[in-house]
Amino acid sequence: MKLVKEIEHLNQMLVKMAERVSENIKIALDIYYEFDSNKLDLINDDIVDLHERLIEELCLNIMLKERPYAKDLRIVSGILKLVSDLERLGDHAEDIRDFAIKLNNTEHHKIPKLDEAIAIVLKMVNDSILSYVSKDINLANDVIRRDDIVDKLYDECLDIIIKNNGKEYSSDYSIYTTLVLKYIERIADHAVNVCEWVIYIFSGFHKDKQIF
Repeated sequence: MKLVKEIEHLNQMLVKMAERVSENIKIALDIYYEFDSNKLDLINDDIVDLHERLIEELCLNIMLKERPYAKDLRIVSGILKLVSDLERLGDHAEDIRDFAIKLNNTEHHKIPKLDEAIAIVLKMVNDSILSYVSKDINLANDVIRRDDIVDKLYDECLDIIIKNNGKEYSSDYSIYTTLVLKYIERIADHAVNVCEWVIYIFSGFHKDKQIF
């Protein structure tokens, strides 16, 4: 009974961390689109890092003290892996915010394919969290498939920026938007990683290989 309660507590902490990360990413992208100095301090990665440390500590305590078997061990070990990708997502929110600050005094340009990539990535992050909460392996697989779309949009956006650099786009805009674009692509990759660990937690398979 104690183990059940500890795993439930672990789930609650993970969901809180995931929700915080998702919100940080959304705020960072809002700042990228429309700079607002009042929103800068809303992104607090220290809270995300604290959640990561507490979750890692709880996972290790469960494995050492409770000695879980089979399914419970899979849940705990999977969360231990998953949380590192959530932490990286939190880091990228800060990265995007920092580059958005550098773009504050630079003319912005409408790049529809970038807008599309951002919309898909935000949905990927939210759905990766939802797949864990709802134990939905099909949703997790769907998120993984969307990564190919983001990769294609990344290449197309990069091509647009390169062709317009020095013409319509300033060098600062091209450089910092390219960096923001790279972090968008990385966020998609981490959302995929989260889903791969979700699949492992609920099925025992990781990247089509059965672990236990």
